[in-house]
Amino acid sequence: MTLAVKNLKFSYRANSVLDLAPVTFEQGKIYGIVGKNGVGKTTFFKTLTNIITNYSGSVEIDGNNVKENPKLLASVGIVLDDMELYKNYTGLFNMRYFGGLRGNFDEERALALAQELNIHESLNEKVASYSLGMNKKLILLISLMNNAKILIFDEPFRGLDKPTVEWFKKYLLGLKQEGRMILISSHVQEDIETLADEVLVLENGKFIEKFDLKETNQSYIYRVQTDSPSKLAALLETAGIKFTSQAENWLTFEITEEVYRHLFKQAVAQDIEFYQIKKESKFVELIK
Repeated sequence: MTLAVKNLKFSYRANSVLDLAPVTFEQGKIYGIVGKNGVGKTTFFKTLTNIITNYSGSVEIDGNNVKENPKLLASVGIVLDDMELYKNYTGLFNMRYFGGLRGNFDEERALALAQELNIHESLNEKVASYSLGMNKKLILLISLMNNAKILIFDEPFRGLDKPTVEWFKKYLLGLKQEGRMILISSHVQEDIETLADEVLVLENGKFIEKFDLKETNQSYIYRVQTDSPSKLAALLETAGIKFTSQAENWLTFEITEEVYRHLFKQAVAQDIEFYQIKKESKFVELIK
């Protein structure tokens, strides 16, 4: 199964929100969609699922246009950061209602997931009485219970307790192994690095960078504090590695792990002492 976005453009009033070149997502992978607040991540997810339809270009599942064939969305589950439930009704009503909308609802499976999420005892209570965490768990349950082939999560970990976050990450990795396609946004670096195979960075309505986090030879941003910044700078210059210097003897540069290990050995041989070493994926630099 593939999800293809072709020349998708969306504007709100006179402001361009999305202007995307063609991009294709494949099953059996987890994609991290990252970017600063307000860059259009939630809007992008809404266009994928017909919540927003007044865009140009196309969204296609296996070559079929989603806008023209909304029944295709029965295979898609979504959690939005601003998703609303029927608060004056019970969790059980919401579970059955949203499950029924898709036309493929297995209540036994849904109740088993509710047990894993530890909300089964609250399903007969009105959603208005739920805490933020309980509300988020019910939304997760609704997105997962129909065994969707494509899953879209907008900041799904926000408001969840640590045990639920760990359960959910493990569950998502299991779904990936089953061949599901998962798109997820998060501002937490660890969430993306733990889960994603590829990361797409959204800025000014465009995907400006794409990173394969499973690529063993990818570059990282290293920040190093040393007792001999001038000697380390000379080493970097000799190796043709660009760097920047900061206060308190910090140097920043971008290299692969293999090159870093070679550089570190050279530095130790010259009696250069490293006080602190900070390593980040390159995509993190683009979302700060």
